Amino acid sequence: MKKYYPKLTAIVAVFVLLIIGNTYLTRTQSREYTSEEFLMDTLVSISTIGTDTALLQQATEKAFHEIRRIADLTDRFPAVDTPAYQKSDIVRINEMAGIKPVIVDEDVFKMLQLAQEYSRLTEGAFDITIGPVMDLWGFGQQKQKVPESHELTRTLALVNSTELLLDEQAHSAFLKKAGMSLDLGAVAKGYAVEKAARILEESGVKKALIDAGGNIRVLGEKDKGVPWKIGIQDPRNPAALLGILSLKNEAAVTSGDYHRNVQIAGKTYHHLISPRTGYPAEYNMSVTVLTRDASQADLLSTALFLLEPQQALALGTKLSDTEVLIVTADKKILFTPGLRGKIELTPEEGYIYDEKANDKS
Repeated sequence: MKKYYPKLTAIVAVFVLLIIGNTYLTRTQSREYTSEEFLMDTLVSISTIGTDTALLQQATEKAFHEIRRIADLTDRFPAVDTPAYQKSDIVRINEMAGIKPVIVDEDVFKMLQLAQEYSRLTEGAFDITIGPVMDLWGFGQQKQKVPESHELTRTLALVNSTELLLDEQAHSAFLKKAGMSLDLGAVAKGYAVEKAARILEESGVKKALIDAGGNIRVLGEKDKGVPWKIGIQDPRNPAALLGILSLKNEAAVTSGDYHRNVQIAGKTYHHLISPRTGYPAEYNMSVTVLTRDASQADLLSTALFLLEPQQALALGTKLSDTEVLIVTADKKILFTPGLRGKIELTPEEGYIYDEKANDKS
């Protein structure tokens, strides 16, 4: 009787090789893992790419945990007598205005320092002590109104970042006048996104995109030699793009007059309030900032939006590792020279773009 063991052994060997080969391909094939949560009044999405799905999932959860932590620390409007209310450093600083300093989390302290720096850079055009004016308008609350001029005059007296005292040794913050209050709406989201990006990096993630309501931070390239492509919304047509950015290890944030609008007596008002006038700033439709750091991009996009276009462009040009795209109220498109090659403009009719002027900016 013939024996076929050698051939059978060969067949088994081939089968084992096929299993090993398939396992290797599975382990080395890039996969995308995406997760979403509603945080900081917006939908936050984290997309990661890699060969280890378990690692991507664990890193993403760590990143979301950090965003939630920053959100809790900086929440201005948590319900009283809730755990969220107890966690908010901003609530405690505001409650203790004019009374005593408050020891705060290290990250909150860094945010306050960064905000003061940009307040100085913009000569007060940007100011996180804008809280009382935001409250006067009712932003972040159920009912909004257009304040009377005498109300604004009185309330603007409470807006002054130089009266926010920061003690680096004690890690404390103190608002000197009773009635003052902080609003970190232009700082906290970007800071949280940047913290999340660093956690992903530390966890071994090489490729990722974080999108927090248009606050974008990417790690690496989407594919080898292929940058991440990010669209910039047309300020007057939500279905159209003004341009497409190419990003690698960068952040891009847009502040626009089409975000967080309210209708009051038939007129539309946006939430980007000038600390100088107490009214929504009217110089620009949108400002997009590219930097290596999402916290700076977030803060700077708001700060520059509050400036006249040429002032904003000049400041953006002076800052290192920073590029700026501005759409003015009269539909002119301006940007810093470093954006050339990183942006493909796709504006609809009606926008004005002076290529030579942008080259000289």
